[in-house]
This record gives sequence, C-alpha cells and structure tokens, in this order.
Amino acid sequence: MKILTIGVHLFSFFILILLAVLPSQVLSRKELQHVLSLKHLEGCRKGQMVKGLHEIKQYLKRFGYANVVDDINNYNRQHESDDIFDDVLESEIKAYQLNHNLNVTGELDTYTLEQMMLPRCGVPDIDKNGKSSMKWNHYHRGDESPNFKLFGKGYKWPPSKYNLTYKFTHTGTAPTKIDKQTLRDVCARSFAKWAVRTYSPFHFKEAGEGEHTDIFIGFHRWAHGDGKPFDGPLKTYAHAFAPRDGRLHLDADENWGTGPASNEVDLESIVTHEIGHILGLQHTSDGRAVMFPTLGRGATRREIGSDDILGIVALYPFGV
Repeated sequence: MKILTIGVHLFSFFILILLAVLPSQVLSRKELQHVLSLKHLEGCRKGQMVKGLHEIKQYLKRFGYANVVDDINNYNRQHESDDIFDDVLESEIKAYQLNHNLNVTGELDTYTLEQMMLPRCGVPDIDKNGKSSMKWNHYHRGDESPNFKLFGKGYKWPPSKYNLTYKFTHTGTAPTKIDKQTLRDVCARSFAKWAVRTYSPFHFKEAGEGEHTDIFIGFHRWAHGDGKPFDGPLKTYAHAFAPRDGRLHLDADENWGTGPASNEVDLESIVTHEIGHILGLQHTSDGRAVMFPTLGRGATRREIGSDDILGIVALYPFGV
C-alpha cells in the first residue's frame, strides 16, 4: 500500500510539472495521453531503438523534414515506420532545431520535444527541394539577416490582382462558438493588417453575391477535398495554399476563440498567419513574426512583425 501511495504521488507530481511546461493549454484526457506517450522519448539520440520514435519520424516527414535527406533515391522507406534512431532522423531533427531556433544537437532534448508538441499550421516548413523554408540565411544563426522565406518563383499575385476579393465557404457545420458575423469581423481585421499602404500594394474586399472571388475561407473537418485532411483538436489548426490558389481552411474541431481563453485557439492570429501564405510567404524562424508556424492555446500573435514586412516587400516591391 505504501508503494502504491508513493506511485500516486509521483504521478501527480509529474502531471503538475507537465502542466507547468505547457501553461497555455488545458489538456483533455486524450491530449494528455498523447503527450505522455511521447514524453518517454526525451533524451533519445542516434543509435538507440525506442518504441514510439516512428511518431517523431512521421511528424517530421509531414512537415517536410524528410526532404533534407541528401540522396532521396536511396532513402530507406523502412525508416518511416521503425523505431530506430538512425542518421536520417538525426539530420531531420537538426534541420528542425535550426528552423525553430533550438540548440542543434540532433537529439530529442526537452525543448525540441516540447516544440513538437505545440499545435501548428499544417503547411510544411521545408520545400520539396530540401531547402529550409524558415531561414533566409540557413547557416548563420544569430546574425541580423532576415528570416522570411517565400514559396518560390512564380508564386505571387500579379499587379492586376492586387485588389483581392474573398468569401466564406464551409463543408459540414462550422463551430457554433464562431458565428458568421464574428468570422467576418476577424477576417476583416486580419486582411487589414496585410493592406497597410506603407508596405503592401493590396486591397481586400468581401465578395458580393455573384461577384468574382479570389480567396475562399472556411471551416472544415477531417478530409475535405483538398488532399490535406485535418486531424482533430490540437495538432494542425489550419492551412492555406500559395498564390494563386486562394484557399484558406480552418479546422472546425478546434476550440476557437477571439479572446482567447487559456484553452482556446486565437482565431485572429491563425487567420492572419494563413493570409500570409495566401500572399506567398512561407514559414519563418523568427518567433516574433506572424509567419512562425506554432502557437499554443491561449496565446496570440496578431500583429505583422518586421520580418513579415520584409517578406511582403521583397515579394511585392511597393509601387511595382
């Protein structure tokens, strides 16, 4: 009985430590189980075989990090499903750590695992060419180089499309907490941030009935027809497509808010981020920028930062 009591106290203490590490999130039982299922991977390094490492491999693949493998033709497909910490995984983790301004150890240290647990945008961090899309100057950390990245050549709106229209389209039922007027107000504020005349050539307007539409915004659940299914609460919040696609999708299963409370996802922060993708910006490693890929519940990142501005000006030189 004494051993059981000590065990209960130790478990309770561990939960308190975990909640202190993730203060902005009130975890459901399912979410807590998922966090605990990965916690034992902390400290893993090359050469080890630990049950559950395949989840880290699949996470990194999903967000583009499998593309950092030098010889993709010889990439071992078994790597994706086994629990061996091999050279490939070490390379992927180093790229992830560099992109997220973590110590580049190649190991699953505490801070790396915590960053991976944070909910995020569903757009990959690394492009198909294996180039980091979050670092302007990939090999010189700590300098004053800009961090913004762009989708690439051709992924921009032409001057004839600087006046963009948008409308709301949903599949299934949108969350009852976010009514249509609230969504309209949030989106209007988010678009306004990307339309400041000192750095942006864009104007945005909600499309009228029967009017041509450039951007389509909506809440969706799970598979919704774009080949990028959502995954339920607290994994990926949203995703959007590069110009000139115009689709901006929000996961209807998130606990969206406009406050937000400690257990809510800030709608305005996420919409502002996804509009950046619609305009042609990729993810940045600047944690102060709107285009940084992760955001915990209860947190906000609504204001366009200097790195975001440098990116939009580089893509659309004002007056051109």
